[in-house]
Amino acid sequence: KQAAARFGPVIDRFLQQDVLKVAADPEAREIGQRLFLNYCAQCHGSDAGGSRGYPSLRDADWLWGGSPDAIRTTLLEGRKGMMPPMGAALGGSEDVRDVTHHVLSLSGRTHDGLRAQRGRAKFAANCAACHGAEGKGNPLLGAPNLSDDIWLHGGTEAAIAETIIKGRVNEMPAHKGFLDEGKIHLLTAYLLGISGQAAR
Repeated sequence: KQAAARFGPVIDRFLQQDVLKVAADPEAREIGQRLFLNYCAQCHGSDAGGSRGYPSLRDADWLWGGSPDAIRTTLLEGRKGMMPPMGAALGGSEDVRDVTHHVLSLSGRTHDGLRAQRGRAKFAANCAACHGAEGKGNPLLGAPNLSDDIWLHGGTEAAIAETIIKGRVNEMPAHKGFLDEGKIHLLTAYLLGISGQAAR
């Protein structure tokens, strides 16, 4: 209560400003960084660079979209992303390797061209519904872009194969009811600023 009484008016005056204007304000950035360190750094790192399974927030690669509204929704409502286990659906270990090499080829990584060619049809039949025919991803589903060489769980052949076989589940907790509107607004602005989205 004491903190709310002392800092609430400072935070709330930014709430009346457009989020892009707030993102460019040095004082707002400083407050946003402190809020980030208190509420977000445990998962995303003190520099917002992320770690395995926790996305970097310093780039423009947003699973659910990087617009102000999308970031605000992520903070308020949280997100739950799920990649189902696809090993059995693909048909077996050799098919998984073929699709893995096709995925490697999408981002320009070293791959076996023959396997990648064979994996293309399996990818189209089993993976494109979420990731798109060219592997560009789908922010409406939180399906990652597989063509940009940014990997949440690792981009090696072994890591990609493991993701295909076992699937992945990631959850960003909701902060609605925990953080007030003023803090959400400042955090949204801070994330827009450090990711370069505010300048787009």
